[in-house]
Parts: sequence; C-alpha cells; structure tokens
Amino acid sequence: METWAIFTGDIVKSSAMGRAELDAVFARLEDAAEALTTWQGQSSRMTRFRGDGWQMAVAPKFTLRAALVLRAAVRRCGKTADTRFGIGIGEAHFAGDDLARADGAALVRSGHALDAMPRARRMHAPDATLALRAALPLADRIATGWTKRQADVAYYMLAPEPPVQAELAQRFGLTQQSVQGHVDAAGIDELREVCDVLEEQKTTQ
Repeated sequence: METWAIFTGDIVKSSAMGRAELDAVFARLEDAAEALTTWQGQSSRMTRFRGDGWQMAVAPKFTLRAALVLRAAVRRCGKTADTRFGIGIGEAHFAGDDLARADGAALVRSGHALDAMPRARRMHAPDATLALRAALPLADRIATGWTKRQADVAYYMLAPEPPVQAELAQRFGLTQQSVQGHVDAAGIDELREVCDVLEEQKTTQ
C-alpha cells in the first residue's frame, strides 16, 4: 500500500442550503480536486457521499497546501460557505477512483479525525507530524477569516506554481494593486512559506 493523506469532510451548515447552492459548492470542490490531481500527478479520487460529505486522496507532502486550497474553493461560493475535514495520513489501498471502495489506515484515521474535530476547528489531523499539527490550527484560523474575494485570490496563489498577479487581476476585473492587497490581507505569502517548508520534510511519522 502507498502512503496517502485522506481527507474526509462535510459542508458546514449544509442543511440551510438549497440543492443548487450545495451543488455549486461541490462543483468548486471538484475543480479543486482536478487541481490537486495536476499537482501530484495522480488522481485525487474526489468522492461525494451522504449528500454533503466528501473524501479526497492527497499526496502527503501537499497536505497543508491542499487543506488551504480546499477551504478557499468552498469560500469562493460565499462569505459564509465553509467545509470541515479530518485528515488521516497512512497506508491506503484504492479500488478504482471511488474512495467508498478504498481501505487502509489512512481512511480509518481520517474518519476518526473528523469525528473528534474540536468544536471551533475546521481542519484536524491528530495523527500527523508535530510540524503539521502545529501549523494546521494557525492556518485554520487564517482561512476562517477569508472574505470571498480573498478566497478567490488564495485559491490560485496558494498553488505550487501560482499565476502572476496581473493574470489574476484580469481574471477578476481588479487592479494588480488590489490583488496584492488581497494577498496581504489573506496572509498568502506567509502561508506559502509554511507550505514550502513542510513540503521539504516528511509528513508522516
């Protein structure tokens, strides 16, 4: 079995959403899943279950970066849109692209992490390395405060190979100075630095 970071999550306050609104959130998650597939060179196996639940397989080195991009992807749907997820890192065996058919320690740990999520948190990885466990709550607090526009910018700028700011400015009809302002307000440069450091280290114990 290979080592993976399995994300098991659900959509916060999904019961207050209409079907179209929830489907829009999952469309954003699907977009993020495709981006992650490109980063890691293997399918992220995005799987939706129980209406508002989802799972994804991420290369362990990208755990923090993926967590932030997934939070940004959902927040792009609106300032109150959010998702929470437990992360389990360990062995995983896949039977196709449907994670409902997968097994291994990473999936078990991921489910337990979601069930044991502290009330004020949105991201939880109790079995990760000390460095990741230290970084995740701080990243969680920053991501929780993102506005919709900051999430738009974070979604692209937190990728391993982000676009130039002029390209984002054109995409969103903003000035380059405004894009830089969102980068600063969202803490993107600092978050990228932490992601880069973690990606140079082993992310399993």
